[in-house]
Amino acid sequence: MANPEGLTVAVGSQSAAAHSDLGSGMNMDHFGMMGDRLETVSSQLGAAIRTMLSDAAEAPGRLGHAAAVLTGSGAAGSPAAVLGSFALALIVATLLSMLARWLTGAARRRLARATPDHPVQLALLKVEALLIELVPPASFLIAATALVHWLFWADGLLFTGPDVLRMLATLWISSIAAGWVVSVVLCLPLAVDYPGLRLVPLDDAQAAWATQVLRRIIVLGVGSWVIAAGLYFAEVGSGLPHLILIVATVIIGIICLHALRQIRGGLSGFALHWHRLAMFSVFGLGATWIVGVLLDPVPPLDRVLSTLLVLAVMPAVDGMVILMLRRLRRRLTRVVVSARLIFIPTGENQEMTAVERPFAEDADSAGSADLQNALDKFVGVLHDAASWAIALVATVVLANAWQIDFSRVLGHREARTLLGSGLDAAITLLVGWYAWRLFESGLAISLARGGGGPQTRAQTVRPVLRSVGAVLIGAVALMAGLSALGISIAPLLASAGVLGIAVGFGAQTLVKDLFSGACYLIEDVFRIGDYIEAGTAKGTVEKITFRTVALRHQNGPLHFVPYGMLGSVRNDSRDWVIDKFELPLPTDVDSEAIRKMVKRIGEDMLKNEELAPLIMAPLKAKLYRIDPGIKVFRCKVQTPPGKQFEIRSEAYRQIETALKAAGIPFANNTPQVTVHNGVPVPAPPESSAVPSDTVSAVVQPAAAE
Repeated sequence: MANPEGLTVAVGSQSAAAHSDLGSGMNMDHFGMMGDRLETVSSQLGAAIRTMLSDAAEAPGRLGHAAAVLTGSGAAGSPAAVLGSFALALIVATLLSMLARWLTGAARRRLARATPDHPVQLALLKVEALLIELVPPASFLIAATALVHWLFWADGLLFTGPDVLRMLATLWISSIAAGWVVSVVLCLPLAVDYPGLRLVPLDDAQAAWATQVLRRIIVLGVGSWVIAAGLYFAEVGSGLPHLILIVATVIIGIICLHALRQIRGGLSGFALHWHRLAMFSVFGLGATWIVGVLLDPVPPLDRVLSTLLVLAVMPAVDGMVILMLRRLRRRLTRVVVSARLIFIPTGENQEMTAVERPFAEDADSAGSADLQNALDKFVGVLHDAASWAIALVATVVLANAWQIDFSRVLGHREARTLLGSGLDAAITLLVGWYAWRLFESGLAISLARGGGGPQTRAQTVRPVLRSVGAVLIGAVALMAGLSALGISIAPLLASAGVLGIAVGFGAQTLVKDLFSGACYLIEDVFRIGDYIEAGTAKGTVEKITFRTVALRHQNGPLHFVPYGMLGSVRNDSRDWVIDKFELPLPTDVDSEAIRKMVKRIGEDMLKNEELAPLIMAPLKAKLYRIDPGIKVFRCKVQTPPGKQFEIRSEAYRQIETALKAAGIPFANNTPQVTVHNGVPVPAPPESSAVPSDTVSAVVQPAAAE
């Protein structure tokens, strides 16, 4: 196993010889090299720490030399005058930046009251807020640079500063301005001054606390850097600047660990993984920075700052994603919980009128809860996928910052290594997994959009569509993963094609049933629990499979009907039912009085708290026809499907009671025949009131014949 190119380890002749060995001793030699390297680094660190401490102890004796360097051996004036002039220039520049902030106060107050609803409007306002927040640091940079040049640059108003002073002034001004800009960029998503533009899901107190922690870390980091750089350029030595940077690093690490410990309890999901990474990075970056300060000629500032920037941006980006997904969820809720059109009969002529009915009125509480759960699951899947994308992008950025060459480890597209092929397959399967989860959650939302019982529709269609989606997505992801591993999938595709052709020719009826069933289910023709009539079969839909539907007849038998044999389907369980029944009354009754009586009964039923939810249109009656000796009144009432029997029974009971109270009997349309018999008959008993010469009998039509 050879070392990567460009990596050299000088650990003595024994380690070099061990590196060149092949065979079974290679791993042992490699671990031996690592041990020698750690021992060498440890000894170097110990020597560097001792040198740093001894050099820092001698720093006070070099202050006189530092003053001479900054003043050009007194040519520019006393150290107090030079440093005081420079400090005065910084103070004036700071005051001018505060003036610039005051001048933009009106725009700040306007943005503080802004509450944008549209994402584009939010983005434009955030850009405007960023530009406004960058005005003070830009003013400071311009003013400080101009004042320093005007006061003591070449041909300066006060004096001509030495090169060291100019370099130090440039470093201080640029570092302060850069730290200010970094603070603005990192704190802008928290938007303490603009609550309506906040891009992270935090309240005002949490945002203020996070902003305070970030600014404290930035001030401490920039301050320690400029002080250490100033001492180094003033030739005080490297020990004291290194000691200042190390102490500042330890303090910043303690602040970060304390802040991460405080927010640990309220994190979950991606934020929890980020928290673990941040805790590990505090120790790793701190150790890297300290080792770099002690051993390297130039501290690894670019690597550490880029890593810190990525770690700080990751939760901010995740918070932006959460806010966008919340907006998406509200939009989906408005789209899903919308009004739908149903057609109901109105008026005496039974004309069909389209009526908008909100979904919430059709769905029960369980269905509404299922809808909310489906939306939460869909948004959660999107957030998980976005978290993986954020993590992958951050990994690539950090690899570039730390100069890790992934192409050498994973191989190019034309020649992938085993690790690269495995990574490609893993990413392919991950994409397939999230495609399946998005399909499943999106299917649940789509099935919950229809009214009239979303849970029933979900139970009807979801098992079949989930199975089909799982097979298709799983097959595509598996074949793509095998292809990423370098396994040829052409034989699998050819076999699947031959099998499909064989099934198509040999099972035409099966294919017909499958396609018919898919059309019935997608078009929502029937659901589990619906009572349907199709061909010679009728009953309640009890079970749905790939090829058949099970109908439970009202008498008990269970019919299994293939989809291809259903044909025209009559669904008796959708939206509403108009139940009609007849009342036979004598011909001498007042038709208008009967109509008003039935109408009054219908109004009373609407006042009943138990019956009112089951009545969509009140009970009414009208004269339907007149037969010999009878008036037939037809009553009708509109109810939800399956509730007409209960309403009809109650209507019969109340109508019977009202007719008895009014003394109106039900008509008997059985023919009555009176027979006059001229043959003398025996005298009836004395108790009988029937005349002796007449006998009245009720004769059925068949008997009369």
